[in-house]
Amino acid sequence: MNQPQNFDKDESHSLNSNSSAAEIRRRIEEKVKEIRSYTPKVGVFGVTGVGKSSLCNALFGKDVAAVSDVAACTREPKEIFIGSEGVGIKLVDVPGVGETIERDKEYFALYEKLAPELDLVIWVIKADDRAYAQAEKAYKEILEPNLKKCPVVFVINQVDKLNPLRDWDDAKNQPGSEKQKNIDAKIFEVSKAFDVSTKYIETVSVAEKYNLTKLMDTLVEVLPKEKKYSVVREAVEEVKSEEAEAKAEKGIWEAVKEFAGDAWDTAKDFAAEVIVETASKVIKKVWKKIFSWF
Repeated sequence: MNQPQNFDKDESHSLNSNSSAAEIRRRIEEKVKEIRSYTPKVGVFGVTGVGKSSLCNALFGKDVAAVSDVAACTREPKEIFIGSEGVGIKLVDVPGVGETIERDKEYFALYEKLAPELDLVIWVIKADDRAYAQAEKAYKEILEPNLKKCPVVFVINQVDKLNPLRDWDDAKNQPGSEKQKNIDAKIFEVSKAFDVSTKYIETVSVAEKYNLTKLMDTLVEVLPKEKKYSVVREAVEEVKSEEAEAKAEKGIWEAVKEFAGDAWDTAKDFAAEVIVETASKVIKKVWKKIFSWF
């Protein structure tokens, strides 16, 4: 599988301003290729029945094997590769804590082992869930210390099932005013329980195809600059916004700029040329907007 080197900044691999133009261009091409071909590893956390598989299907458009609903028996993470020719995304279906006391210790050890390998965590919570104590403990002890490398986005799923059940605006495909009040209360509840900003919490309904684009926008927003593109690349077209695609390209630009260091004045024209050349036809259409940000 085509898995590039660790993206953590390493000054020894930065460009040298004394290098020839040909060498600088070659290194820029290698860096852009590395970023564009990166295979991110995304942990999808949550207890049985929260809709992890259906959410992944909605975001990435593949048939992700459903988690067993029998006695919460997923004891090992299921790693699913979606892609072709070695380029894609790894989704790791991680069992949730709080279902059985016997397994929580086992799952905490699993989280500690897995956390350093992940680029992103999508923590799925069902809208009518109330028990967060063990999940909160796992988040604070294991995931929170590593947020800079591996951000966490909490996803409240199945919001269409919150009361009032029939309070849904079909024409606008959004909750009615009373249901929205309960959704807002749920966001506040999760924010308080995990002590996280509401900007890291999204609400969705896979069944209603509600808010999936906004969720993808948030995932792209929180990812490190050099990893934004890899997640957008694998998302289905229906959930990609022009803004997310533009931010992904901007992330490549900023990562290459950091990599170039003192050689940036020489490298920036090469960088623009290589990034545009390697962009998809769709992305090329938004490059005027992207350049307006620099």
